[in-house]
This record gives sequence, C-alpha cells and structure tokens, in this order.
Amino acid sequence: MNSKDAYIPQSLDEPTRYLVFTADELMVIILPLVVCTVTLNFVIGLVAGLSLLWLLRKFKQGSSLHRLLWAAYYALPSYIFRFKATPPSHLRELAG
Repeated sequence: MNSKDAYIPQSLDEPTRYLVFTADELMVIILPLVVCTVTLNFVIGLVAGLSLLWLLRKFKQGSSLHRLLWAAYYALPSYIFRFKATPPSHLRELAG
C-alpha cells in the first residue's frame, strides 16, 4: 500500500478535519452562515461565522472543549444541564 492511499494522523488524539476545520469549528461556521443567509444577508452570516470561529479557537486554545462546557454550566439555566453528581450552578455556597 502506498503512503498516498491512506491518511496517517500525526498523533492518535488528532481530530478529524474537514478541509481545514474540525467538526466543531465547521458547525460554528456553517450554522450562522445558513441561518443568516435565509433570514438576513450572506455577508452578515459570514462575518458572524468567522467571528464565532475566532472566538471558539481563542476559547479552546491550549485546552479541550471541556472549558466551553464548564462555562455553559455556569452561564446557562440549571435545567439545561441535569447532572446527578453536581449541584445546580446557582448554588454558590454549599457548606458553611
């Protein structure tokens, strides 16, 4: 088998890429682009998608998407995340 036949990732943890984007980055670009193209304007959707991509890349720089999950846990209402092992996010003082 020739090396041109199959893609060999540099590491096992390397995510699958579509063009130059990972799956989460592609969704961040495609969703605003589609929604704004249907409702408003293509240019507004493109600007919104690229700014969200920049924000996502800055947010997960040097770490994984778990930071985004942690931020969503504290920012969104408690009924969205129904974790059994953790208390609701609005309870700031648990003991004392």
